[in-house]
Amino acid sequence: MYLGRDLELGVYRAVKELPLNRKREAKLLRLLDHPFLPAMTDYTEQGDHCYLVMEYIRGKSLRQYLEDGRIFTAEEIIETGRKVLQIFGYLHSRKPAVYYGDLKPDNLMMTEEGELYLVDFGSAVLGYERQYQDCSGTKGYASPEQYQGQIGSASDIYTLGRTLEALCGKKKFRYFIQYPGLRRFIGKCCRRQPEKRWKNASEAEQALNALRPLTVKLWNILIPAMGALLLFIAVSMKFQERPGNPVPLPELDQALSPVTAWYYSMPFRSGGVGVREEMIRIIEDSLARLEKEYKDRQSQERIRLMIARNRLAEENIVFAEAGVCRLNTEERKGQER
Repeated sequence: MYLGRDLELGVYRAVKELPLNRKREAKLLRLLDHPFLPAMTDYTEQGDHCYLVMEYIRGKSLRQYLEDGRIFTAEEIIETGRKVLQIFGYLHSRKPAVYYGDLKPDNLMMTEEGELYLVDFGSAVLGYERQYQDCSGTKGYASPEQYQGQIGSASDIYTLGRTLEALCGKKKFRYFIQYPGLRRFIGKCCRRQPEKRWKNASEAEQALNALRPLTVKLWNILIPAMGALLLFIAVSMKFQERPGNPVPLPELDQALSPVTAWYYSMPFRSGGVGVREEMIRIIEDSLARLEKEYKDRQSQERIRLMIARNRLAEENIVFAEAGVCRLNTEERKGQER
């Protein structure tokens, strides 16, 4: 990639050099016209190379921003997803459809004014090339089916989920709490089976637009409660990891107490469906950690029962408070029997 200047107009251009056998990218770019795509202004061939002359985007890739230490806010990440979905909606609606195939932070350019552009169509595939046999995506971002020589709109949705997750960085857990539906959105994008992802870019964009943050009141209650639970788990695991320190595990009831307390908390009771769904997922993660620690059969059976009940609550959130909150009482009755 070179930075050039148009000697007649005096403007800068980005010039991409490719071997002639890859000039299909130039043919593809000539067919596209979208405000979030750099425009191709000229094309030339010299020897065994071709040169794509494109609009110069004065900015950096999102990967460069991350490496420079920038922390994207949850709102910026959601807005990035929204713009990418608008691009995908445009590409997938072409005749034939265009599947980008290699979305990642490296291929998203952002100007100093905050304008976003999708660049590098070297891995893009036209709809009639669905039997494309090589995976041109990037490990960690490419969808599972791309490694089997298949690509479609669901493949681009998968790469979007992985990209948004990468942009969250170390703030991922905090953002998932701040926007209770963000974890579900990314999770559905990244399902291994294409048919279980969002049906198309339009459906995914609607889901993204529907995300709402926690209210300030619930946020102030939830964060300290989560911090206390995580601290309890971290300290518990720390004691167990010390070599030569035979610190016994606390009674299971004591370990479960801060976990089951979530069902009775104010955020769970009055936080709405999105908040409850996120809290139920947090509870399952906590139970899964305890399952690894308590190895005796009775504890294992009890924890697994709680995980099963917790999943039932997630599937039928309406009955979560009435059914799952009685879990301890039912377990005790079961043990007595």
